[in-house]
Order: sequence, then structure tokens, then C-alpha cells
Amino acid sequence: MAKYTATIDEDTRQRILALPRSLHFAAFMRKAISVFVEELEKDPDLKPENFVITVTARKDASDRKRK
Repeated sequence: MAKYTATIDEDTRQRILALPRSLHFAAFMRKAISVFVEELEKDPDLKPENFVITVTARKDASDRKRK
């Protein structure tokens, strides 16, 4: 599987590292990337400014750890 990387600025990197340890950042990113890819498949002419990230109620608990 190919790995894709993108650079982020130092401020963003520090903010990610400062997030609470209980927050599973990778799960959020997996979901965001899958939604992003779905939208690009529908309309490949989209540009970064066409995307807005907002908070909504959790609908998909597939990435949630079971206790």
C-alpha cells in the first residue's frame, strides 16, 4: 500500500501533540480522509477551499474502542 504524506506547519504539529492523550487522533483522521476521498470521487474538480470541517454528533462508532 502506498503511503501519502503532506507537510504540516510546526504550529499545527505542536497543537496535535498537545491534544489530550485520551483523544484518538488517528481515528479522527481516518474518518476525515475517507469522507474527503468520497467527496473527491463525486467531484474531482473540488479545491481545498471547498471543504469545511465541522463538529457533528457521532454517527459511526466503528472506530470506538470497546471496554
